Amino acid sequence: MRTFLRRSATDQSGAAAIEFALIFPVLFVLHIAAVEALGAYQAQRKISHIAAAMADITAQSRSVSTAELDDILLASVSMIHPFPNADVQQRVSSLSANSAGSVSTDWTVKKAYTVSGGPSVPSGYLSANESVIVTDVIYDYKPTFGLFLPATIRFTRHAYVRPRLSVKVEKVG
Repeated sequence: MRTFLRRSATDQSGAAAIEFALIFPVLFVLHIAAVEALGAYQAQRKISHIAAAMADITAQSRSVSTAELDDILLASVSMIHPFPNADVQQRVSSLSANSAGSVSTDWTVKKAYTVSGGPSVPSGYLSANESVIVTDVIYDYKPTFGLFLPATIRFTRHAYVRPRLSVKVEKVG
């Protein structure tokens, strides 16, 4: 009996399987958490790129039509792929300051944008007789697993780009 107990105490067969069984749940949870965090990071980066691209494309023109602005909104929403694009809210606006420095909205175009209030720029951003293209993008991200993050995360991004070819981008038509 003593020999059996001594042999059993030093026997290592199966120890790796038991260690794996103990550590696997921890590794699995860490992997799922990393996937969720990476998905949220990718979504917020894509929203930032959409806002910047919309402002950049609009600011490259002297004037834009409603149809061109609709095309910009439609094309930029495809940048969210592989995430669902149904939850993307977009707004493109032109703001300008008069000779006294008072900022007003020249025009605004929206797509599925439900947030109340108008576009704005940070205080002191525009000097007298300057203008800027302002884009606002909102996206409600829903995590794949929903184990570690809230059910919905709202990402809001803004971009400010000054017109390149003229003092102001005019809207025609």
